Formats: sequence, structure tokens, C-alpha cells
Amino acid sequence: MREMVRQYFETQVEFSRHASIQVDEVREGWASCSIHLDGAVHRNGVGTVHGGVHATLIDTTMAVSIASLGMRGATTQMNVHFVGAARDGRIICTAEVVHRTGRTATTEARVHDGSGELLALATASFRIFAEGLTAVP
Repeated sequence: MREMVRQYFETQVEFSRHASIQVDEVREGWASCSIHLDGAVHRNGVGTVHGGVHATLIDTTMAVSIASLGMRGATTQMNVHFVGAARDGRIICTAEVVHRTGRTATTEARVHDGSGELLALATASFRIFAEGLTAVP
């Protein structure tokens, strides 16, 4: 299932491919994804990584952590705190499913740069649409 989830997000989810998100590791209820920053393409007007890049990486990594449990869902709420700035290199996000009810999953995530500096942290809720998946569509 873990390899299937990684393959799905890297090859079938067009937005993940467009954003150049790499799925680095998948465990049950946990995931790590990264983006190699491409200079000015990922920067905002002050020369640091745009918050939308962080949010995209966070949302995708959280979705991968949920998919690792055989679930599919959609983000219903996400709260991001930007606490550091990056300009280049690689940013890495780890996410974990921290709570689960019938139709909802709650996740937490953190984004670090290549040296381990914390850049962003987030929580999110997901509406679960399907469970018990043995294959990703």
C-alpha cells in the first residue's frame, strides 16, 4: 500500500507533479514529502519561499498520510503558521494523522529546510470519502 500511495501521488495526481512534490517516505498514518526549490519560481516578492508553496506541500503531505491508512478525503480546514523563511535548497514536510472519527481525520504537519530549521507548522481536518482502499484510483 505504501509504495502504491507514493506512486499515485508522484505520477497520477497532476497537481503534485506540477508542484514537483516528491514523496520521500510513507508509513502507516505518517508521510514525508519534499520540494526542491527552483530559484525565483518559488519565491515571493521579498525573495523568500512563497507561503503557497509551503501550504501546497503541507496539504499534499497530509493527504499522503491519510491515504497511507487506506482512506481518501478532501481538506475541509487548514491552519498554517509560518515561522521561518527559506530561499533555496530543499524543504521537507512531515505529516501525521493524529485523530480519527467516523468521517473526519485530523492531521499535523511541520516543514523544515535542509538544515532542520522549522519553517511552518500546520493542522488540518479532512472529510473522509472512502475507506478500506486496497488500490488508489
